[in-house]
Amino acid sequence: MKANDVARALAARAEAVCRTYLPAGRRAGNYWQVGNVHGHPGQSLYVRLTGPKAGHWTDYVAPEIMLRPGAGRRCCADWTILPQHNVSRSGRVA
Repeated sequence: MKANDVARALAARAEAVCRTYLPAGRRAGNYWQVGNVHGHPGQSLYVRLTGPKAGHWTDYVAPEIMLRPGAGRRCCADWTILPQHNVSRSGRVA
């Protein structure tokens, strides 16, 4: 099985994958909402559950955190995939 096949299979089962690996989250419309990639409670990370982008995720953090010099380096140095961040104060997706 190729990586693309695995990705498609996981995307087709996005909600089941989220329930298993991010159990502190909850379904909110077409998204799974949880605190972060470590599965902590919260509402900043969204995983799309349906459509062509099922399985894609975005982590929205407070703008003040991302604007601090060096923010995120210590906690994220071991990540292979970095989250996308919304730094818009208006609440719009950046």
